[in-house]
Amino acid sequence: MISLSDAKMTTTEARRLLEMLKRSLIAELMLPTRGGKEEFDVVGDTNTDIFTICTYRGKINPKKYDIGARVKKNGILLLELHIGPTNVHYNPDGTEIKGSHWHIYTEEHGRKYAIPADDLESSSFVDNTILFLERFNVIEKPEIAFQLEVI
Repeated sequence: MISLSDAKMTTTEARRLLEMLKRSLIAELMLPTRGGKEEFDVVGDTNTDIFTICTYRGKINPKKYDIGARVKKNGILLLELHIGPTNVHYNPDGTEIKGSHWHIYTEEHGRKYAIPADDLESSSFVDNTILFLERFNVIEKPEIAFQLEVI
């Protein structure tokens, strides 16, 4: 039996899944409190492709957070956004990415390769969650409920 960590897919298949239009299976998303995470599912336009989106908020630094989307059936992380001005990521080729960055699945590197998140215009958890959902092609998004401390 193949473990989730050993699961692989082609870059072409990953790109197809990333570009597929999706809709949320929940009406409202509560953003996590410090140190917490919230997960919800979205479904692709074929209704057979289901993905789980996870939002995580830092416990010590609430302005540091991660948002990721994985294929539900095999756990492959297709897209991740890591927010934090002090983040440092080392790519397999030795390049260093400082600050907020994206991980996009490829067959060669899995999710180990990162690119700078130059498209962020705000440090707001809400704004960047919406940006993530748009980049993941979720066209029917949940309403985002948040506490004032999250902003």
